[in-house]
Amino acid sequence: MRKEGNRGEQVALQYLTNKGYTLLTSNFAAPFGEIDLIVYNEEYLVFVEVKMRAKADYGHPLETVTPAKRRRVRKTAEYFLMSNQHSTLQPRIDVIAINAPGGGYDELEIEHIENAF
Repeated sequence: MRKEGNRGEQVALQYLTNKGYTLLTSNFAAPFGEIDLIVYNEEYLVFVEVKMRAKADYGHPLETVTPAKRRRVRKTAEYFLMSNQHSTLQPRIDVIAINAPGGGYDELEIEHIENAF
């Protein structure tokens, strides 16, 4: 499972890099949870939750972003902001959902939801 998560984070990071974001850190852990990617551009500091599904049988990746998961991500983002000075950037939480139809990694479907919650 972690291998698939790492693959999803790599795909998401490449996608975000192509959109002009720069990686600040990955797998930021706090007492409340973990944030997969923290990236930034000239305007935003973005906390990114990445969800990937290798097969459609497992449902859509967004289905796993439950209210409890959203609370943990929010608390972890707040913890990061209190621990680090990035006052000039507007914080935002995004979700990147990645589907790999048929279980392969050749044709990925990426859905990027900005300011998801």
